[in-house]
Amino acid sequence: MIARIALLVVLVATARAHAQPVEGMIGRDRLKLEIDDCPPQTVSPDKLRQIGSEHYSRGEVLYAQGDYRGAVDELAAAYCLAPFYSILKDIGLAYERELEFEKAIAYLERYVMAVPRDAKPANACAIDPQEDKKNVLARIRVLQGLEAHISIETEPNDAQITLSNVDSGVTNRTTSGKEMKVLGGHYTMTVERAGYHTRTRDLRAEIGKPYTYFEKLEPLKGRLHVRAVPSEARLYLDRKPYGTGTIETELEGGHYTLLAESEGRLRVTRDVQVLPDRETSIAFELPPEPELGRRQFLAFSVFAGGFLGGGLLAAQNDNRISAVAAGLGAAGGFAGAYFGTPDNLALGTSSLTITSSAVGGGFGAGVAAMFTSDGNTAAPIIAAGVATGGSLGYYFGDKFGVSPGDAAVINSGALWGTVTGSLLAISFEAGNAVGTHLPDSDRRVAAGIVLAGLGMGTTGGVLLQRYVTVSRAHAALVDTGGVVGGFAALAGLQLYTRAAGAETNDERTANVALAGVAAGLIVAGVLTRQMDEQYNLTPAIGKTQNATTFGVGGSF
Repeated sequence: MIARIALLVVLVATARAHAQPVEGMIGRDRLKLEIDDCPPQTVSPDKLRQIGSEHYSRGEVLYAQGDYRGAVDELAAAYCLAPFYSILKDIGLAYERELEFEKAIAYLERYVMAVPRDAKPANACAIDPQEDKKNVLARIRVLQGLEAHISIETEPNDAQITLSNVDSGVTNRTTSGKEMKVLGGHYTMTVERAGYHTRTRDLRAEIGKPYTYFEKLEPLKGRLHVRAVPSEARLYLDRKPYGTGTIETELEGGHYTLLAESEGRLRVTRDVQVLPDRETSIAFELPPEPELGRRQFLAFSVFAGGFLGGGLLAAQNDNRISAVAAGLGAAGGFAGAYFGTPDNLALGTSSLTITSSAVGGGFGAGVAAMFTSDGNTAAPIIAAGVATGGSLGYYFGDKFGVSPGDAAVINSGALWGTVTGSLLAISFEAGNAVGTHLPDSDRRVAAGIVLAGLGMGTTGGVLLQRYVTVSRAHAALVDTGGVVGGFAALAGLQLYTRAAGAETNDERTANVALAGVAAGLIVAGVLTRQMDEQYNLTPAIGKTQNATTFGVGGSF
C-alpha cells in the first residue's frame, strides 16, 4: 500500500489526464458505482494530493480492521481525487469481503479494463500489472460462477414453483421449501396449483446472495346456486346462516354441508361439493312432516280392545260377563295404546294396523263360518283374527315405514276382494239353495269363496303398493268409483225389472252388482290415473346466456 501511495502522488496528474471511465457489466445490467458521481474539485493540486492520500490511508486502516463498507467509502473518495487504476482493485476486494459480489465484479472489471497496456511494476517487489490483470480476470470468472440461493415457501405447501430466465432460457422447477441455486440475473417466478389463482413475480437474483420468499395463493372460487321449496326455508352452509329459500354466492372450492329447515317440514341435510371456477346448482323440496295417527290409533284401540274383550268371552253365553269383558278390554286397549306407542306414531302405521285388524277379523269370520254357524262360538275366532292382524299390521307398518297411501291401497284391495268374494258367494248360494237354510257343505263353500276373495284382494293390494304410489285421496276416489258403480248397476237393474215387468233374484242381483263394482273401479282408476302427478311439482334450475333461472317442473 505504501508503494501505491507513492505512485499515486507521482502520477496524479497524468492519471487524471489519461484515465477513461469504463462500465462494470453483470449480464445486461449496468451497476451504478460510487466513482460514477465524483464531485468537482476546486482545490489546488497540492491540497488535492494531500486529501487523496489521507482518504487512501484511512481506507487501508479500515480494510485491515474489517470495516469493508467504510473502506469502500474512503477508497472511492481517494479514487475521485486521484483516479489511479489500482484503487479500483482495492475497492473490488473490499466489496468481495463485504459479500457484495456484483459490486466486487464491477470494480474488478473496471480495474482490468483500466490497466494500461504498457503498465510496469512500481518497484522490484510489486507484481507485474499485466500478470495481475490475468489473475483478476480469473477471479472475476470465479465470482461470476457463484450461485444465488433462493428458497420459496408457499401456501398451500404443495404448489408447483417455476423459475425462468428469459435471456438464458433456463428454467428451474421445485416445490415449497426446497432451495434453488441460480446464477445472478433477472427471473420470473411462477407459483401455481390446481384450484388456485396463479401468482407471478419478477425478481432479481444477485450473485451469491440468499433469498427467501413466501407466496400465498388465493383459491379459485366456484359459484353456488341453491333453490329450496318452500321459499321460507332457512338455509345454512357449514352451520352459517345464508338466508331463506335461495343461496347465490361464491365459495372456495371444497365440500360443504347444506342444511335446510322450515316449519312443518322435515330437515334436509346434503353434502355439497363446490368445484373451483365452476357453477354448482342444487334444487330440492323439503318433505312435509309425516302425518301422525296417534289419535286415530287411540280411538281404534278402544274399539278393538272392547271387541276383543267381549268376543273372547262370548262363548260363555253370559251377556253380563261379555259386557264387563268388553269394558275392561276397551280400557286396556286405550291404556296399552296410550303408554305403549310413541307420540309421533305415523299415520301409515296406524292405518295399516286398522286395515290389518279388519282383514284378520274377516279371515277369522271366514274360518269360523267354515266350521260353525254358532255366533257365540265364532266370536272368539274373529277376535283372535283381529288381534293377530292388528299386531302384524303394526309391526310391518313401523318396520317398513308404510305410508298412508300404501295402507289405503292394501285396505282397498282387502275391501274389494271381500266384496267380490261375498257377491260371488251370494250368487253361488242363490243358485244352489233348496230351502231357506243352506246345507253345511254349501255354507263352507260360500265361506271359502269369501275367504279366497279376501285373500286375493289383500295380496293384490300388498303387491300393488310396491309398484304404485298413490295418495289416500286417490285411493278414496277409486273406492268411491266402485261404490258408485255398484249402486248404479243395482239402480239400473231395478229400473229394468220395473219397466219390463220381470222378476229378479239374488243371483242376478249379485252378478249385476259385481259387474257394476268392477266397471266403477276401472273407470275411476282410468279417470284418476294422473291425479297424484298433476300437482307433483319439483323445483327446477335452468341457465340462460346471462342469468340463472329458477322454476318448477312436473307433469300435467
